[in-house]
Amino acid sequence: MRLMRFTVLAAVAIFAFVAPLELALRLVSSAIPLNLLIEFEPTLRSAIAKQRKLQRFEDTVLVPRDDGGPADRMWIYKPGVEITEPFAEAGIVDTMRMDDAGFCNADAAAYKKLERLDVAAIGDSFTFCTNVVPADAWPAVLAERTGLRVYNFGLPGRGLYEYVQTLKAFALAKRPRFVVVAVYEGNDLRDAVRFHEGRASAAPKAQRPCPFASDRFCAWHERLKHGFLGRHSYVFNLALSGIWRFAYDRGKKEINFRYDIRFPDGNTVTFNSRNGDLDEVTYARWLVRDEIGVNLFERPLGGLVALGREHGFTPIVVYIPSAYTAYRHHTHFHDGGVERTVTEFSDRQRGYFARKAGEAGFVYRDLTSALQRAAAKLPSTRPLYFRTNVHLTPAGHAVVAAEVAEEISRESGQK
Repeated sequence: MRLMRFTVLAAVAIFAFVAPLELALRLVSSAIPLNLLIEFEPTLRSAIAKQRKLQRFEDTVLVPRDDGGPADRMWIYKPGVEITEPFAEAGIVDTMRMDDAGFCNADAAAYKKLERLDVAAIGDSFTFCTNVVPADAWPAVLAERTGLRVYNFGLPGRGLYEYVQTLKAFALAKRPRFVVVAVYEGNDLRDAVRFHEGRASAAPKAQRPCPFASDRFCAWHERLKHGFLGRHSYVFNLALSGIWRFAYDRGKKEINFRYDIRFPDGNTVTFNSRNGDLDEVTYARWLVRDEIGVNLFERPLGGLVALGREHGFTPIVVYIPSAYTAYRHHTHFHDGGVERTVTEFSDRQRGYFARKAGEAGFVYRDLTSALQRAAAKLPSTRPLYFRTNVHLTPAGHAVVAAEVAEEISRESGQK
């Protein structure tokens, strides 16, 4: 009898606590941290993302790919969809609207209007209008500076293999004279590794639910997340996500990827203050230990050059460094070991592309020196990268555009 009474009282107490919290989370879903929301049961996560205007699977479409990549499909945004990426930092643009083809260009009908392009700009989130208006992204600045017909084919979360697929699926139809592929130092090698893992396994190691936890924990976590409570309760998902994140972070042995940059005006600012992009350090360590190699870039680079010969365009590869490389002479890492690792990570990648350009036959321009020159002059009020998400600011995009414009002018003069 006492056990029954205790059970009933405990159930009432739990309900009295959980019910108001459940209601509160449903009314104010913005209180759920993004790093926990991403681990919610997919149906609930999608509903919350829609309410908060965040990216959802439903905001994308899949297009075929012919390189044997994961599931033989590649996502792009739906035409006209709005994407919100909020960051608490002055100057950041939270919401971006896609054009008629699902890319980020100021003219909503840009893709249909342009019968032929001078420049197809292809890259990842450092070419896409990440937290800037489309007119401030480097392809648009390039067009304004030169008068050339330029279209921005950049999309977040992709690498060289996807750049070539984007070229085939969308850019070749516009018969570009130049194809500028913007390689980003921080994660393009990661994306190449994931491409190869995706071909080898239906569940790439880097994308498995619990890459730093045991298989038993993974199975337990997934079973609960897709069970009855996982499908219906915000509170349950929040608690489960918190447990998972604790286990994930503990297994990953916390990496301190924060660094301070001292600007010419004397101000010192902490960058990557959220300690994000930890995969960058992980893949840098693997490269330094020769567990992965830059030769993973060779196949898509060869494909780019072959397409240039077949379709009559000049392939230009530009290298966009990470913020810590652009500010290398003004940066102090909170962890000296991380600094040594990512410095070698940068040097080895840039050395590879410089060598490969002559061998493979593409034009190459490393933007590191140009960004370092700008970094030595611009004050803390005009950083080249946002301090929170370390993506290019309008000032950074302007430097990239100027360098690309100079390279295209040089190539045009040689023809």
